[in-house]
Amino acid sequence: MKRRSATAAVRPEASAERASPETPGRPAPLGRTGWLVIGAVVLLVNLPVLHLLVRSEPRTSGHVPFSDDFADPGTVARNYRSYGGYPRVINGELLSPGTKNNPLWLDAALPHDVVVEVSARPINPDGEIRVTVFGNGIDADTGYQAVLGPWSPMGSPQRVGPSLVRLDENGATLSRWLSRARVPGDLRSAGFGKDSGLRVEAQPVTLEPSHAYKMRFERRGSVIRWTVDGRVMAELDDPFPLDGPGHDRLGLSSGEWDVYYDDLRVTPATGSGFAPVAAAPPEPAAGPFADDFERAQLGPDWLATDPAVVSIQQGAVVVQNAHNHPVWLRKPLPENVLIDLDVWTDSPDGDMKVELFGDGQSFFRGDPRAAYDATGYVLVMGGWKNTLSAIARQQEHAADRVTRADPRVVPGKKYHWTIRREGRVLTWLVDGQPFLTLNDPDPLRGPAHRFFALSGWESKVHFDNLRVRPL
Repeated sequence: MKRRSATAAVRPEASAERASPETPGRPAPLGRTGWLVIGAVVLLVNLPVLHLLVRSEPRTSGHVPFSDDFADPGTVARNYRSYGGYPRVINGELLSPGTKNNPLWLDAALPHDVVVEVSARPINPDGEIRVTVFGNGIDADTGYQAVLGPWSPMGSPQRVGPSLVRLDENGATLSRWLSRARVPGDLRSAGFGKDSGLRVEAQPVTLEPSHAYKMRFERRGSVIRWTVDGRVMAELDDPFPLDGPGHDRLGLSSGEWDVYYDDLRVTPATGSGFAPVAAAPPEPAAGPFADDFERAQLGPDWLATDPAVVSIQQGAVVVQNAHNHPVWLRKPLPENVLIDLDVWTDSPDGDMKVELFGDGQSFFRGDPRAAYDATGYVLVMGGWKNTLSAIARQQEHAADRVTRADPRVVPGKKYHWTIRREGRVLTWLVDGQPFLTLNDPDPLRGPAHRFFALSGWESKVHFDNLRVRPL
């Protein structure tokens, strides 16, 4: 009798059974339960976004006129609504704890013609005091937003000065309006529509942490006016004034730093005409200027943002370890201008720098390892350890800067710079020879872009024989 083999013959159908769904590298197909689980996860993750699409403006329970001195800590829960940021009353003031533009909304509808008064105290010069008027009571980027202090418009890396912003239908200012807010005549003639956004530039302000800024917003008809400490910051005659449900709420907010609010009052505007305001101090006239620095001190024509890093030595201004703390000329530049000066350094690292068409007061306050965001154009010869020269529009590392790698700065050699701005073209000559040119399709203009500065990083740099002439 023959013995059977130890390995039994495998039936073809059994082999197929074992090989089908378990084939390596090919997962089993999802069944109905699996697809339901995935759908539930996707819905849960996107629930906040879906909520934004369907939520409506909250109903109000408060009324105007309204006033609050924030003496009662319970006022936040009783009279306001918040969707984050934990605003609260501390020692008789409302704290907006660096809410990153997440407002505390007053639970009352604003009338079309209204007066809103509130004081705001920042704790840091980089703080942003943000007040939204005629918003929707939910989203910060609705209505008109007044920002006191340096800030970056949504979707833009650039830092700008105080502004009154009219948000567009997508919750942003249209980029083409960012530097062109002061349009002469009727905005409609310039292509402005009811869903357009714009930014009205205000005068530059350096926030003082110890100061309580008294702000007033007044709207009559189509004109909204923003004043700070009795002086007009910005005014907008809006041909399509934001009004009614979706545009009738007041919000108090802040940026990255804490802001304290107090003495809020909201009243209907009565009578005729705007309240009288103090006359704004006259702006210095742009014109020719010259300085040979043959003296011991800088004098009243200059503002040193860090006095410890600047001096006058042997008839020249010297900056060392400035770390982008400019020395600002207080006299404004003509819009079309010719600037001549002598510049030199004894350092092999080069790094000779000026800034023009800036705001006349700003300086670098960030992490020393971070890039410098200027308020004007930055011209650097031999920067980055004497490896690169550049003209940069506000951001030193931006893709739109123009650069060259040669020549390297020679220590001890005195260079004569000629800088010319005419229209949108900025031209830089060194020792009479073309060096770099920037053609800016949207030139920096307006109150926040009028001043010139001597600057630097770490090298000891000398500046002399400055001449400024209008073209």
